[in-house]
Amino acid sequence: MQHKLNQLIITLALTLTVIAGVSVTASAVEVAGKPRVAKLPLQEWTAVAAQKGWLQEEFAKYNAKVEIVNVSAMNIAGVEASLLDRGDLHFALRMQYPSLQHKLNGLDAVVVWQSGDAPVRRNTIVVLNDAPYHKLEDLKGTKFGSWRISCPYFGAYEVFKKGGVPLDTDFAKGDIRFVNITGQAQTSSFLAGQLASITGHPGSASYAALYTQGLIKELSASVPGGVYLRGGGRTSWFVPRVWARENPDLVKAFLIAYQRTRLWVKDNPDAAATIVARETRIPKHIANYIIKDDSSYAFVAGQPSQPDAVSAIKLFQQWAYDNGDDFIKRKRLTDAQIEQFIDKRFFEGGEYFVYTGDDPNYQPKSAAVTVSGPPVAAAHWSNSNNH
Repeated sequence: MQHKLNQLIITLALTLTVIAGVSVTASAVEVAGKPRVAKLPLQEWTAVAAQKGWLQEEFAKYNAKVEIVNVSAMNIAGVEASLLDRGDLHFALRMQYPSLQHKLNGLDAVVVWQSGDAPVRRNTIVVLNDAPYHKLEDLKGTKFGSWRISCPYFGAYEVFKKGGVPLDTDFAKGDIRFVNITGQAQTSSFLAGQLASITGHPGSASYAALYTQGLIKELSASVPGGVYLRGGGRTSWFVPRVWARENPDLVKAFLIAYQRTRLWVKDNPDAAATIVARETRIPKHIANYIIKDDSSYAFVAGQPSQPDAVSAIKLFQQWAYDNGDDFIKRKRLTDAQIEQFIDKRFFEGGEYFVYTGDDPNYQPKSAAVTVSGPPVAAAHWSNSNNH
């Protein structure tokens, strides 16, 4: 069974890479005389960067090529970790709890980039527009749906606890019954009236659709200044440790391309939405929402400090432990492991650090790459299969 699953993952990875409109190679390991290959997930910013040619341009400086893998289209639990472990994917974006899960479950990876504190609407709790709920207290005795190992669960958990209406779970009694449910099933149950409230990221395509269609109203955003915003809601790009050690220049190229892209998108949101909609196959009004809403994490700035990144993970892990998270209670990273998890080479003071923030007056403590923004140029790459 495991052999068949592995073969399925390989087949899907190769097939979806072809769908992304780029060539497929058997390995990302450099072969003498041949370009190296970096395998990136299809996301909003990689779609824009590939379409504009900036990914190819930056990686070509190091005799490397780029493959885009549509991981989300595979829709198989655990596929991302499997692809990373096999070398069929080299970069992954996750918030703190999923990234901790990957690390604690044995994925040997390092964080090469981390965002700063999340905006207050990074995560929201919503009800249907016509529902008779207007404040958190109104949800007492009702059912709340979320996926237990997802980032939004922790944002909502903190909100309910601080609001005096804690969740009723298998581990602790409370006022609002928690239902562990994932993805589309969560949305379907919610729209059918089987769940009074749900939680999620407004900046994700599936959740954004509820907003753009006017189906929901917010009861709460995240706790201002809370642990979720300062720790759990931060996003991180992480890379398999061996690949990062052998290809630090390609990680640097990745970060430069990211900064070039996000600066262009800030000035050209509508043009970016057109590309994102076409390449990721979502409606343009959803792409517009993802780019422009204040909850968005698609093109968010990075924070430069390695000690700050370490502190954010330590803060969130300790909070999860103190609040009875069953997984963290059984297994957690030591302080030393967290410090090793954040690869300082790619943060301020490191040899491969790239500034990805918004401060035009930023002065690095040591040599660093700063990106002022890309010239507007014709596209060098076309995903013809998506048209």
